[in-house]
Amino acid sequence: MNFIKRSFLSLQSRKVKSLILLAIFLVVTNLVFAGFTIQSASSKATDLARKQLGADINLRIDINKYLEEQNSNQNANEARKVPSIEKKEADKLKNSKYLDHYNYLKSVIAELKELHNVEPSGGAQSFGPNNNLNFTLQGVRDFSLLEAAQDKKLKLVEGEGITSKTVGKNVAMIEKKLAEKNNLKVGDKLQIGEVMDEELTTKELEIIGIYESKEEAPSFGGQSFALLEPANQIYVPYSVMNSLENAIYSLKDPKDIDAFKEEAKKLGLPAYYELDAQDNVYKQMIGPIENIASFSKTIVIMVSIAGATILGLIIMLSIKERRKEMGILLSIGEKKWKLMGQLLVEVLCIAVLAFGLSLATGEKVSQKVGDNLLSSEIAKNEDKPEDPIAKLSGNPAADVDPVDNIDVSISTEDLGKVGGIGLGIAMLGTILPALSILRLNPKQILLKDE
Repeated sequence: MNFIKRSFLSLQSRKVKSLILLAIFLVVTNLVFAGFTIQSASSKATDLARKQLGADINLRIDINKYLEEQNSNQNANEARKVPSIEKKEADKLKNSKYLDHYNYLKSVIAELKELHNVEPSGGAQSFGPNNNLNFTLQGVRDFSLLEAAQDKKLKLVEGEGITSKTVGKNVAMIEKKLAEKNNLKVGDKLQIGEVMDEELTTKELEIIGIYESKEEAPSFGGQSFALLEPANQIYVPYSVMNSLENAIYSLKDPKDIDAFKEEAKKLGLPAYYELDAQDNVYKQMIGPIENIASFSKTIVIMVSIAGATILGLIIMLSIKERRKEMGILLSIGEKKWKLMGQLLVEVLCIAVLAFGLSLATGEKVSQKVGDNLLSSEIAKNEDKPEDPIAKLSGNPAADVDPVDNIDVSISTEDLGKVGGIGLGIAMLGTILPALSILRLNPKQILLKDE
C-alpha cells in the first residue's frame, strides 16, 4: 500500500491524537504569528513616531559636558562663560549628503532708538536696567525655514524676507503691527541702541520686509514682557551678530538621523557640541513599543522550542505505541524512508491544517496580544517617578504621550517565517523520535514491543 495512503488512514483511525496535535500546532502557529506581526507592527510604529517628530537636528551647546571639560582644564573657582556655537564648526555639517536644508539662529535682547514697542493685550513689563530693552533681534539664515513660517504662523506680506542672499547685509524684517504703530515702511532705517550680552556688527538696519505674525506672547504667572511680544520680534541675518546660538539641520529622511550623527562625529566637532533630534522625546514615545518588540522575539524563541519539545514527546509516545505496526511493515520489506515519510505526511497534514486555521485567527490573536502587552508597558512607564536629577539639571522628561496603539497585520514575509518555523518544528518533532525506533531492525522492534 502506498505510504501516503497509509498516512491518511492512520489519521482517520487516530482522531483524538490527531485533534490534540492540531490543537498544539494551532496554539504554536498563532503565538509565533503574534511574535512576528508584533515585531513588524512595532517597527512601523517607531518609523511613524520618528516621522511625526520630523527630521530636524539641533546643534547646540551641552552645558553639562562643557562644564565637565572646563572642570578638568581650569581652576574650579575661575569664572566661566558658556560658549556660543562657532560658525566654522556649524559649517562642517552643511555639505552632508543627508541634508536637505539648514538654518542658523541667534536671539539678542536690544533697544531700538525712537521706536515704540507694541504692547501685548493686558500690558507688559519692560526689561533692562533702564527699562529700554523691549525688542528681540532674531538672527536667522533663512526666514522661510523657521518652524513658525512653515506652520503659516509667520507670513511675509510686503518686501522680501531674510535669505542666504542677505547674509552679510545690514537689513531687517519687522512685524506689521510694529510698522503701523511707528509709520514704518520698506526702505526705512532702524537705529539700534543698547544690546544685552552681544557685540553687533552694525548699529543701523534697513527694513527690507514686513511680516505678519499669528503667534501669541507667552506669559509667566499672568505677567508678560514686551520683548516677548511677537510684534516686537525683528528678524535680521545671523551675520549681524558675532556668534550662533543654534544650528538647525533638516534631513531628507528621518531614517538618516543616526547616519548624520555618525558623520558629524568624524568631523571633529567639540565634545560639548550636542546634536539633538528630540531623542528624549523619541525614546519616551517608543519606549513601550521597543519593550514589546523585544518580548515578542522571546515569544517566538520560547514557543518554537516548547512547541518542538511537546510535539516531539507526543509523537514519540505515538511511535512507541505503533512499534508493532512498524516492525511488521519492515519485516515484509517496507523501506525505512517510507515509514519515515508516512509519519512526516501525517504530521505535515495536521500542520498545514493548523496553519490554514491560524490565517483566520492569527491576526485577531496577534492584535489582542499586542494591545495587552502595550497597555501593560504604558502603565509601567506611567508609574515610574520622574528623575529628580534630570529635573534639577533643567532637562526634565518631555511631556509627550507614548505610542499607545499598533496596527497588527499579517504580511507575506510573516507567512513565510511562520511557515518555515512550523515546517521545522514538524520535521524535528517527527524525525528525531522516529530515528530512535527506525534505527533498529524489524526483529528488535518487535521484541521491544513484547
